[in-house]
Amino acid sequence: MKCIWEVHYEVQWHSWEPTHWEHHVVKVCTGPDAMEAVEIARKAALNAHRLDDRGREERCSHFRLRDVKLLAEAQL
Repeated sequence: MKCIWEVHYEVQWHSWEPTHWEHHVVKVCTGPDAMEAVEIARKAALNAHRLDDRGREERCSHFRLRDVKLLAEAQL
């Protein structure tokens, strides 16, 4: 069985500026275990990097789960 999960979370960016939290939503296709979807979203978020307005690198330093919703499931 495959399921599509919608994972709502916040990430904290660590940079030269004061840190702040940003809300994100991703859809993840996994098995019937919601924690598997959360773990995939968490790993992807914590590996994220970006450049700030001045060209300095920011990295995601913390992950905070807000909600997980089952959107669809199917037998393949």
